[in-house]
Amino acid sequence: MIKKISILLIIALIAVCLASCNKPLPLESNPINTGNESSFIGYLNTDNLKPESYYTSFKQGITIGKYLETPYGAYYCSFDGYLYYSEKGNTKYIRLCNKPDCNHNSMDCNAYISRSAIGIGYYDNKIYYAVWNNIYCMDMDGSNHKRVKTLYEGYDSNFGFFHNGYFYYVITKGGCLGAIGNDDNNLYRAKVDDDSKPEIVLTNDAILKISLFMIDDDNIYIIANIPDNSKFVSLYSYSTISKSWSELSDAFGGPSAYYIIDDTGYCYINNKGFYEIDIDTKEMKQMKALEFENEGICSALYYPDYIYLIHCNSKTQDFTNQILYIYDWDYNLIDSVKFDKVYGKSTLGSFVGDIDGYIIFASNFNEKPDYYIDKSEIGSGNLMFHKIED
Repeated sequence: MIKKISILLIIALIAVCLASCNKPLPLESNPINTGNESSFIGYLNTDNLKPESYYTSFKQGITIGKYLETPYGAYYCSFDGYLYYSEKGNTKYIRLCNKPDCNHNSMDCNAYISRSAIGIGYYDNKIYYAVWNNIYCMDMDGSNHKRVKTLYEGYDSNFGFFHNGYFYYVITKGGCLGAIGNDDNNLYRAKVDDDSKPEIVLTNDAILKISLFMIDDDNIYIIANIPDNSKFVSLYSYSTISKSWSELSDAFGGPSAYYIIDDTGYCYINNKGFYEIDIDTKEMKQMKALEFENEGICSALYYPDYIYLIHCNSKTQDFTNQILYIYDWDYNLIDSVKFDKVYGKSTLGSFVGDIDGYIIFASNFNEKPDYYIDKSEIGSGNLMFHKIED
């Protein structure tokens, strides 16, 4: 099973908080947007199929569950609430709607799922998505939207992701992870393809300070904020088999990126470098020191081929001047390239995903991905961003 989780926490919280500020619209109370759709979108691609668990498990990314790789192609949910489809990830992205005479620019378009959408997931030939306290599903071509279940009463926001047929989530009454006002110390999960009720997986006060949680086999890892400490976070583990709880570190990576696989945790600590922690011994080591003259903000993203480090020069929400550094798993720098396609300091845009031989970027998360890197060019001396043509 592929087991990988990572996140740039700052953008993650922005995405969740933006969603929490959008009240449900009438359409979303029962979003059944069917019509006489054609079916050229969503054909099963039998070339180079991966194990089913690869597609159903949560994938790392800056936008938390907004980018989805499936046997049918790649799907992306923009911050504006529209779902886009690309056959190969680096090819043309189109809004996921085949309704005749639809202008694909309104809430009755099949591609619209909500600005409040928390994330998307794939399971058993369906796309699932969460909006506020409800889970919905649709066919792979964007048709036949229907509500699967209501998670809880009221309109408190939540943070969660889809993983192997479940939606795992925490309720964030305060609006965001770690916010004042959060008073529910439970981690829940709900089966996506039946009418069963959600169940409590874990209860612990660390959830009130949570900045991220992740799942690796039978273990759940909780990353929690430390009051008055922006440099580090606490890392905890919980075994769903033995029901044991353990604090692994109170000096794990700060608001940048994390990754757990098997018995090793990985993190990047801003302007200090790359670290690894042995889950069994709790021993943490610096693997590579790294300091930028302009500290800025960095995100580290861990993928099977490479580790990607994205450096923004400013500590504010300014993504107009990013540099992508590409490392091998021995922490050797292989290549780098500047991403200067984001226009305006109020615009959010950056890394979207890694799919097959390509690295996908969006110049504006409110719109579709529009640039890619061909990984065969890494280390060639001619690394560049290519435009995804319409």
